[in-house]
Amino acid sequence: MLRRGVAAAAVAAGGLGVAGVYKHENDEGFRRAVALYSRALPAVAHYRFVQARHRLQGDGLSEEEKQQEWLALDEKYSDGIVDMVKELKGMYTKYGQIGAGLRNTLSDVWLEKLRELEDSVPPQPLSVVRATIEEDLGKPLEEVFSVFEEQPLGSASIGQVHRAKLRGREREGWVAVKVQYPDSQKLFRQDMLTIRGFMELAAPEQVIILDELERSFEREFDYNCEASNLEMVSHNLRGPEFERDIRVPRPHFSTPRVLVMDYLKGEKLIDGIRAYGKVVAEQEGKSFEAFETEMKERILQEGLPSRYDGPSGAQIALYAGALRLRDGAANVFISAWNTLTGSHVQAWHTPRPPNAPRMMDVLMRVHGKQLLVDGCFNADPHSGNFLWLEDDRIGLIDFGATKILAREERLAACMLYATLYKQDKERLIDMVRVSGYRSKYFDQDVIYQLVRFGFDDFSQDVLKGKNIQTFMDDLYARDPWHESPDNLTMAQFLSIRLRGVGMSMLFPVRCSEYWGPLALQVLEDEGLPYETWDAAQMQEIFGKKLNMAKGSTLESWGASFKRWFTGSSSSD
Repeated sequence: MLRRGVAAAAVAAGGLGVAGVYKHENDEGFRRAVALYSRALPAVAHYRFVQARHRLQGDGLSEEEKQQEWLALDEKYSDGIVDMVKELKGMYTKYGQIGAGLRNTLSDVWLEKLRELEDSVPPQPLSVVRATIEEDLGKPLEEVFSVFEEQPLGSASIGQVHRAKLRGREREGWVAVKVQYPDSQKLFRQDMLTIRGFMELAAPEQVIILDELERSFEREFDYNCEASNLEMVSHNLRGPEFERDIRVPRPHFSTPRVLVMDYLKGEKLIDGIRAYGKVVAEQEGKSFEAFETEMKERILQEGLPSRYDGPSGAQIALYAGALRLRDGAANVFISAWNTLTGSHVQAWHTPRPPNAPRMMDVLMRVHGKQLLVDGCFNADPHSGNFLWLEDDRIGLIDFGATKILAREERLAACMLYATLYKQDKERLIDMVRVSGYRSKYFDQDVIYQLVRFGFDDFSQDVLKGKNIQTFMDDLYARDPWHESPDNLTMAQFLSIRLRGVGMSMLFPVRCSEYWGPLALQVLEDEGLPYETWDAAQMQEIFGKKLNMAKGSTLESWGASFKRWFTGSSSSD
């Protein structure tokens, strides 16, 4: 770790030196890479150094002293790193959004800063948005929209969304207009090369998933594809089982860089839950931060909560409606009293009580069907992509990173979650073996922990008191992996993202509890009941059409840097 930290600092200094000598003012990719290395690598090196020193000192430092030192580092680096991510946008924003969901790894200092990346990345000016719309649609903005609000509803990694009304269709109400940033695709490719080099140096054990992530996110740059995804997902989720709980916006028209769709009125799901949490905390005479810390400690002590089995969405909507009627009736009398007496009694407004367990249950059921039944799912469901609508449904937005699985891949996901649900370690190891996974020792305990962490659960049952990076470091040191099938990488990404949402809502989940029974039923329907599997069937499902993701070394990092420096991309 010390060697890695020293190398990181040296490369950061070297990057600054090269920038000073060559002054590539016009090379945006070079500037962005220098920004990453010069700001992030010194921070990584500092954290690694402190981590190594704490291990060497052992019991010489108390836990309180260690925590104070970590907190000082968090306060030292969080503002600068997140500001850099906001400036660079692109893939850096996506990785920051992933971090925002890791409540069991990052401190509150980091989490509060990273949550700003979910929809508050600095937007582009209206002139840039106008130019893109007019270039793609071939006509002035005013000919398409009678109203176009300058302030965006939100801005993210590759584009931003504005509210508008279509000319001649004003009575249909508001629409949401998603507009892509100029050169975002070119910068994405440059950024992926830079990120790969950075990860190979700072966290080589995580490089193995980058190829499939790159392929998946590449599809986000065609908004025609996203419009098709919206239609497909809407079709798959038809019926009362889901329509009473969720809503997917309907696309109106699209171009490669402009998408016009239904506007869903609501606030971010996590913001509504946090706002109500603040009300509850105030009623109990404590700050929201203290309330949140208390809840997290309770989760650590008691483990994951039981699966939700409470009131339905319709029952909660009736209750919320009754609260609104009560407030309305009370406000009639308050208004009359103020008029008669000249008083200034405040009107009643009872906050809607969000039901986090029920909302997580909805999200897990929806994404379980998408993954295991439909084979078509949003692979990037961070908390900024879920809205709490006025009718108490959940709005599902942003389907750019939609993954479509082949039948074998979908059945492989079903087999995986059935096995995790059954806690059948022996059969799971057999699956990993036939899939093509390769490591130095093929340590079965390391493999089992990796699969549980990647696809199912990052509670303390798995992490054993470690944060995620330390957990990964230790497993990689015990049995370095160097080759892995990446067909289910996006299913893993889906699982990690959803578990991050659950942690943010203080209702963490174990995916196999929700998806295991469904997986068993799907396999039964497909003629593959759990009890009948044999090696040949697993080979057919797990060993078919596998793309192999190679691990990395410091030498391959040098090769990546050379490709980036000479201007070639992975697609070349």
